[in-house]
Amino acid sequence: MEVVVGLLFVVGFFWWRGRKKKRQVQSSSASVQPAAAKVEVPNKPLIFTQPRVERPDRAHGQPMRFAEPGRVGELFSYGGPSSGRGYSHDGPFAVIDVETTGFSPGKGDRVIELAIARVDKNGRIEDEYATLLNPEGRDTGAVFVHGISNDAVKNAPLFSDVLPEVLARLDGAVIVAHNAVFEERFFAAEFARAGLATPPLPALCSLWLGQQTFDTPNHKLGTLAHHAGIPLVDAHAALGDVRATAALLPLMLDRYQWAIEFGHDPARGLFDPYQLGAVSPVTRAVAMRKGTDGWMSSLVSRLPISAGDVSDAAAAEYLELLAVALEDGKIIGDEAKALAKVAGKGGMGAEQVRGLNERFLEMMREAAFADQVLTAAELAELKRAADALAAPGYFDDLQPTTTPSYAAVEQGANLPAAMDAKVRKCGHCRTPGHYRSKCPELN
Repeated sequence: MEVVVGLLFVVGFFWWRGRKKKRQVQSSSASVQPAAAKVEVPNKPLIFTQPRVERPDRAHGQPMRFAEPGRVGELFSYGGPSSGRGYSHDGPFAVIDVETTGFSPGKGDRVIELAIARVDKNGRIEDEYATLLNPEGRDTGAVFVHGISNDAVKNAPLFSDVLPEVLARLDGAVIVAHNAVFEERFFAAEFARAGLATPPLPALCSLWLGQQTFDTPNHKLGTLAHHAGIPLVDAHAALGDVRATAALLPLMLDRYQWAIEFGHDPARGLFDPYQLGAVSPVTRAVAMRKGTDGWMSSLVSRLPISAGDVSDAAAAEYLELLAVALEDGKIIGDEAKALAKVAGKGGMGAEQVRGLNERFLEMMREAAFADQVLTAAELAELKRAADALAAPGYFDDLQPTTTPSYAAVEQGANLPAAMDAKVRKCGHCRTPGHYRSKCPELN
């Protein structure tokens, strides 16, 4: 019995001694604050129109876990309820979202897709930009979540390549993101890697705003979108998340009972306009469905509104594939996905794809009129193609022609006006020099 008591005493003594040493270590470490990381300024610093705002040290050197109103993080300064002393903002907003290789930029995870939409206070999208990004040797990670393979980003631009496009859309805007701290950490890491220093950028976290304005089981983007009746068909694609957040923004601002203010106005002069368009994006259309409007309509709706100029090689590859797909007068799912892949590789947006589709329809028009006669069967084929390319009514200005007799031609009879089709003309007004999408009567 005495042996047992002695052993218990020894064990208790060493337990007490270990606890005491642990408290001493914690006390000494708590009194030492880590030094703030030094941010290098590029050799050619950017010029800003407002004074720089100093970022306070983060508690114990740990990144901020939530976008608390009034807090200044690594890159963003967060807005919140108005006190009457700050800066109020009613647009534009830059809604951003990223897809990444993982959750920790500090451990080397990288951005592999970003999307930005410039929107007004009513949520109307004025401009969109989206591209895949090359993570410079980093594996893309959970493909089953974001659907982005290593092969998809192999020829995509680097984040530093598209910085002018990013900064152009952040310029003069308040940034909006759902769970904005996540985007902030990755943007800050990518900016630092590119040697870019900026003042804190005013931001609004739509997750925080959703918690103030929606009584839902949780405040995930998909939950809020579903509750508000906003479609989110391409979740875990940066552009789809951006569009859903942009649509939610005016609803949340309208529901919020207080004015929102920021510590300072947005940064301006962030970008060099002459650098825009220097690097072509790599776009993607995901979660396509035939639906009631067809595959092409789904493809176009998943792409950003517009992108850069399309190279001749990319246009030729797209048109060649489109010709094969339309041999039977329709587009099926696999063909739409193949077209989307070619369009994405060529850096195309919705406007560029529609333009190429109309170029193809005009080529079909010319081929139909090659013999200066348009039969009912040829017109039906043209209209099937137009329907398949989400351009119904494109050929509504045409009527079948009748073949003039040989004797009439010998006597100099005039051919029907509809036969004058050797020059590409607008599908609406029939004026040479522009396509239907550029017709001044329709725009």
